Amino acid sequence: MSFVRTLLVFAILSAIPMAAPALWAADTRPAPTSARARAAEVVTVLKEYRVTLDRLLPLEELELERAIKRREERRHLLGSGIISRKEFEETEAAVERATEKVSETRRAILDVDRALAEATTARALAGLPPLGPGGFEQRAGLIRFNGTAAWSLKSGTAKLQEFFMTRFGHALPISSYGQTPLHDRMGLDHRDALDVAVHPDSPEGRALMDYLRAAGIPFIAAWTAVPGATSGAHIHVGQPSPRIAIKR
Repeated sequence: MSFVRTLLVFAILSAIPMAAPALWAADTRPAPTSARARAAEVVTVLKEYRVTLDRLLPLEELELERAIKRREERRHLLGSGIISRKEFEETEAAVERATEKVSETRRAILDVDRALAEATTARALAGLPPLGPGGFEQRAGLIRFNGTAAWSLKSGTAKLQEFFMTRFGHALPISSYGQTPLHDRMGLDHRDALDVAVHPDSPEGRALMDYLRAAGIPFIAAWTAVPGATSGAHIHVGQPSPRIAIKR
């Protein structure tokens, strides 16, 4: 079962091709309606899968609790010489299996939230006019800034890490550095971009956006598409802007 749920997320994404222009290209032509529709379809499918995972997780956590209880009961029986070591080890193995199921589902929820954030942002941007150089826009669930400063993933990330460590005393929480399997499956050009796992409304998120604007570095801040969830919220940093390309 290892990575099965993560692979399912990728299968969902690859089954629904999307296409759209650059997020803030100079071209003022509106994004194709099909791009918005396909992005919306991705969001719908991922939300449905997220609901399934939300229902599954409590059941798996309950089974883990029961497995731990059975193990402790058998530990007592083992100490009393009533059962064999082999019988006790069987309950330990059951706890390990139940623990892995819970961990796998939690990982899948994180993967879905990240994919939802990307797809929701793509859907929103597909319906917006491009920003001019230096343009800034804030709307519900989305902030974008088309900074004009030169950006290099390697050197730019190093400067961001230094700023963040100095300001907050801990490492910059990078969720995606350059191209990742998730971006491949979604057809997003993320080769010279960086995703930072901070909520835009948090002190870290606001400070990071202030730093990026002052430095003229383009960014997109996106909230999660799942009410109450925070794992999908992030700040995308860098150029070129992500593009959605057709995946065959």
